[in-house]
Amino acid sequence: LAQGWPKRFESKATRSGAARRQDSARAVAMHRVARVAAHVVAGRPVDEQLLAEPVSASSPIIAKLKGKIAALAKERSALKAELLKHGDTKIQDVTIDMCINGARSVKAMVTETSDLDASKGIAYRGRSLFECNKVLPKAPGGECALPEAAFWLLLTGEVPAEDEVRELTQELHARSAVPANVVATLATLPTEMHPMTQLSVCMLALQKDSKFAAKYQEGMKKNEYWEVALEDALDLVAKIPVVAAHIYRRTFKDGAVPAYNPKLDWAGNYAQMLGVNDSEAFKEATRLYLMLHADHEGGNVSAHTSHLVGSALSDPYYAWAAGLCGLAGPLHGLANQECLAWLME
Repeated sequence: LAQGWPKRFESKATRSGAARRQDSARAVAMHRVARVAAHVVAGRPVDEQLLAEPVSASSPIIAKLKGKIAALAKERSALKAELLKHGDTKIQDVTIDMCINGARSVKAMVTETSDLDASKGIAYRGRSLFECNKVLPKAPGGECALPEAAFWLLLTGEVPAEDEVRELTQELHARSAVPANVVATLATLPTEMHPMTQLSVCMLALQKDSKFAAKYQEGMKKNEYWEVALEDALDLVAKIPVVAAHIYRRTFKDGAVPAYNPKLDWAGNYAQMLGVNDSEAFKEATRLYLMLHADHEGGNVSAHTSHLVGSALSDPYYAWAAGLCGLAGPLHGLANQECLAWLME
């Protein structure tokens, strides 16, 4: 990259001296980046499973998914226009106490995918988690709803058919390849580094392949943002289990990871890659756990952080990595770890 950079900024007689100095500074900066990259040592062989074949640009199931999301977005746009007719309507009074104590109880959030009720718990698109587990498709012979099915429900507002979930699962498998640069980055991290830190670093390492970032640089139109952001989100959902399993195995076990099994569902494959045990019961527990945690309204630290970062048109990789950093806090996701430590003590 450093060698090719000056050719892009080849000086011309008509250019100003300031412009040429700026080009020279850019070339020096990229040369430094290349020198740093040349000294990175992977530390271990690249896992062949991580370097699977790349996904095709499009597929029938994703086209169908995008069609449903576009139809839903059209309805919501009409609803938004109607609500804005009452834009001067007062919602509540805001006190100094609310402001000083972190906007507590301030009604300022609009979240459609899920709702958190103090008495009833979380609902996905108006359906309780109990109902979701009952109506959403399951693995063959299983009793726990598949997370992929919950993902479809959250995106479209519809309960997917079993064939739609199967096709979505296969699409995620096809997108699961993790680039070599991410493998190399993970291998350089200390195994005693907290798994959340490792995961956040790897998500940022994946960002170089962001479709949203690339399309934005090409000048895509505003009404195309959601579609390309969805592509990044699908890639993230597909790759996260692979990266997470490798982090778990290198941090807590011997580093050897059970082979990826595309015949299993998304969560079932993740469960077997963790290598805790090979039982169907553990796969079912993983499916249920991930389905229950598929969404958590928008007001918690990680979700709010992701939305806030995304509002700057940062691509989903940046937004999700930022959300992970929020989730790692002891008053959020890390509380689970601390509770477990307390129980063990």
